[in-house]
Amino acid sequence: MSQELWKPELLNKEQRSPIIDAGAAVHTPPGSPWHQRMLLGAFVLLFALYVRVIGFAPVYDDNIIGEWGKLSDIPKFFTHDIFGSDGAAHSVYYRPLAVTYGFLLSYCTGGLPGWMHLGAIALLLCAFWLACRLGCRLFGDQRLALFAALLFALHPSKVESTAWIGSSCVDALSGVFFFAALIAFMNSREESDWLRWRGASIALFACALLTKETMVVIPAILAVMLWTSLPPGGRLLRTIKALLPYGAVAAVYLAVRHQVIRPPKADATYIHPTFTHSYLWTAPHAFWWYLRHLLWPAGLAVEYENFVLETPTPRAFWLPAVGALLLLAIALWFWRRNRSPLALALGCWFLLAIAPAVAVAAMVGEHDRYLYLASYPFCALIAWMILRAGRLHRRARLAVALGVIVLFSGLTWHEMSYWDCDLSLWSRAYQISPKLVKAELLLASEYAQAGDTGKAFAISDQGLRYHPLSPNLWLQRAGLLQGQDKLDEARAAYVKVLEITDPASDPALDPGQRARLRSAAAFQLAKMALAAGSFIEAERYVRMAIAINFDGPAYHTILAESLRGQGRIDEADAESRLELRLRLAKAAR
Repeated sequence: MSQELWKPELLNKEQRSPIIDAGAAVHTPPGSPWHQRMLLGAFVLLFALYVRVIGFAPVYDDNIIGEWGKLSDIPKFFTHDIFGSDGAAHSVYYRPLAVTYGFLLSYCTGGLPGWMHLGAIALLLCAFWLACRLGCRLFGDQRLALFAALLFALHPSKVESTAWIGSSCVDALSGVFFFAALIAFMNSREESDWLRWRGASIALFACALLTKETMVVIPAILAVMLWTSLPPGGRLLRTIKALLPYGAVAAVYLAVRHQVIRPPKADATYIHPTFTHSYLWTAPHAFWWYLRHLLWPAGLAVEYENFVLETPTPRAFWLPAVGALLLLAIALWFWRRNRSPLALALGCWFLLAIAPAVAVAAMVGEHDRYLYLASYPFCALIAWMILRAGRLHRRARLAVALGVIVLFSGLTWHEMSYWDCDLSLWSRAYQISPKLVKAELLLASEYAQAGDTGKAFAISDQGLRYHPLSPNLWLQRAGLLQGQDKLDEARAAYVKVLEITDPASDPALDPGQRARLRSAAAFQLAKMALAAGSFIEAERYVRMAIAINFDGPAYHTILAESLRGQGRIDEADAESRLELRLRLAKAAR
């Protein structure tokens, strides 16, 4: 590879324009006392705002972080998906650095939630500092850079990625790599030791990819930033040359990922893609959902009802699609009036950062954590409008800036309060999305564990009124009834699960979900029949469960007991030995 291919693209001062050059910028000398004081004040504000999460309990799937293995197992994290510690494929999420970071954080802190929450806060502060550094390079104005970075860190869309340890290991960590990669790239264009900076940027891009798949958009964002800052002559070739190493890294990553990620097994709990036209029909609605949560980040929750549009309709597809195109046309009209390269770069940054979440919304649903990177250009626009746009007096600008900081801080404080424990978390999700099956299931489960079976049954009943054919709700209700010794009702509920999940009844049901539900219901029916002394019925149901999930825990033990009850001792002993071998094999993995 020739030296010319790696030659830096120097950015002259005339090309360093603000977002929209609508007024004189107030520049602060680098390292000035004012800037240092304001930066320290921002750190104090952010830490004081989030410090209470240190006392929060682990929520959602935080408890699995400490179960990822031993120090010697770290290389294995790079050989399976994020949930595949048992050696089986469970999802399409290949995020080995996120797993490694989460495990090391748990290992070094003893898995104490307070220390792990402190690590999540540290990632937010690091992302804020890097965003501030990047803004200084982009805007040439430290006040604008600091204000944009502060709004970015204060925006309530960061609550999920800070209060939830699991999300911080993925979204917050990848955000740190993202900002660092962009800063290193910009340094490589202006510093004498450009090769070291370019190599650092490429390495950080690789780390970002190994933390979250959507970081594949980094080269595209860099391409736009480079294209808009170079003079017209030969910029296409120079842009391609500069980004060839990033393309090579992405190609290697995709090849490795293809080899590592295997098709998930039949009873996989986590999602795997099944692309249909519904992705296209759902995208405009998802775009406006994310834009609405950026503009007014209140009423947030860990989960929302998943809107999936199977066919295009005037209200759900054409209206939001036309609205999105109109919004884009207005943005382009404003840009053509000002011709700001940085405005174009930040606009493309926003679209590229939000595109993956919009494109797969029909599969994964909408989540506030997906706004992590898209919120920076949005906050930069707000910062510019307050500090630069119009002819407001300096004191009026200061008052507006403080008002926005107070507003974002208040909203963040309020939305954070729902993350202190799973009961609060799923109560909030149920409040925001009362028809969400997942919220109904997990909230009822939380009430049942707390001993409040009345509320658990009430939520379960409400869920079945909304979703009378939900096998998950029927399975949970059967378990609640079984716990209350209402065995006849429980048995009828388990049979209902088998009826609903029969392939003839619902051929569209996800195969993995079908297998999990049918094996669980059949196994519980076998246990109940065994307890009632109905050994033949117990054998029938447990064989059904084994046919679906051969190595299900205790499945062969129940079969052995049902066979022993029928006097088939040799067959029972064989099943007992098989159960032992399966347990030993699972322990060895």
